[in-house]
Amino acid sequence: MDLSTIRKKLQKKDKYHYSAPEELVTDVRLMFWNCAKFNYVYDSLCGSTEWLFVHLQPDSEVAEAGRCLDEFFEDKLKEIYPDRHFPSMQQDDSDSEDVESQN
Repeated sequence: MDLSTIRKKLQKKDKYHYSAPEELVTDVRLMFWNCAKFNYVYDSLCGSTEWLFVHLQPDSEVAEAGRCLDEFFEDKLKEIYPDRHFPSMQQDDSDSEDVESQN
């Protein structure tokens, strides 16, 4: 998932446009998960229903920028939808299979 795909899906003329805020939130969280997965040195702790990402050290400025933007997005999401719960992304929702199959 990337910003250009999200941007296209925000346009009504796109046949895959978002029909609900949950769809946008899922794609944005997937983008941040992939950013962290491919740009961080990390440990992943799995719970029964949610994953917890434990940051050890960013590999690059890209990783640090992704982390900051992720925090900003989550803060704004709570501000815009204070009474709404958006399900957490599951760890196996990553785009990594797509990347691995291309290599």
